[in-house]
Parts: sequence; C-alpha cells; structure tokens
Amino acid sequence: MKRITLVCFGKLRTAGFEAAVGEFEKRLKRYTVFEVRELRGLPVPEKEGVLRDQVSEKEADMILELISSPGFKSRSGRNPDLWCLDETGKAMKTTEWAASLADISDHGSGELVLVIGGSLGLGERILKQAQKRISFGPQTLSHELARLVLMEQLYRALSYRAGHPYHNEG
Repeated sequence: MKRITLVCFGKLRTAGFEAAVGEFEKRLKRYTVFEVRELRGLPVPEKEGVLRDQVSEKEADMILELISSPGFKSRSGRNPDLWCLDETGKAMKTTEWAASLADISDHGSGELVLVIGGSLGLGERILKQAQKRISFGPQTLSHELARLVLMEQLYRALSYRAGHPYHNEG
C-alpha cells in the first residue's frame, strides 16, 4: 500500500487519545505513507432537521473540495479509492480489511482515502462517490474513538498482510 490518508473533522481533545492515535500512526508508517487531514467542523444547529442536513452536505463539500484540490492530487497523480465510515456501511473482519487493502495495492492505485464525517454524519454526495462504506457496528462512537479504532484496524490488517503476529484469529 503506497499511501493512506485519513480525512476527519476536529482535533483530538480527550486525554489519552492523542498518545494512542500517535502510537498507531507511528506503527502504520512501517507499512505505508500515512497522513491525517483534520478539517474544522461546522457549528451544529439545534434540532432543526433541514439545517442539520445542510451541515452534513456542506461538510461533504469540504471533503470533496479537499480530495479534488490540485495540492492533494499532486502527491503522485492520485486516483485513490475512497472509503467512508458510515452507520449504513458494512462491518468487515480483519481478513476482509487485509484482502481489500491488498486489492487496492496490487490492482488499484495503491492509495486510499478514508473519511470520518462530522458529528452529523456524511452527506449523500460523498457517500455516493465512495467505493466502500464501512461500519464498526450499530453503536455510535465518538469521533476520537472512531479514529483510534480505524487506525488500529488499519494497522492490524496491514501487519496481518505482512505476516506480523499482531493479529490472532481463531
């Protein structure tokens, strides 16, 4: 895998998360070029449904603008796969993660962009462009926890693929 970019909203603020995420970022760099692009989330309006939908669509536009920008694409003529974390997505076993990453690496561009949406989720415009929608299950996770779980799962899949004993299945 040549490159994985995580696009997410907000900075890590809860004690302990920065160190844990930093550890997995360091581990991931053994297997791929890994970077995180943090976007500033929009303010969330009160319970007004129409306004809330507009926020998730505007945040989707922010993500699409980033990944289509010349600066983002210039990193090696990028044509990355796009995976989004979404509650309607598919939960995958570690071996499925590893096989999907291998497929991107061996038969695709070798580049992956993963997206964690803002607090109101992702807008349909970006979900329609995603090659995969991934879910960590029916529960709701904080963005910080979702980010940590995603990075750990990436590390687990890449290390499994490399024959490292970190993953113990069975």
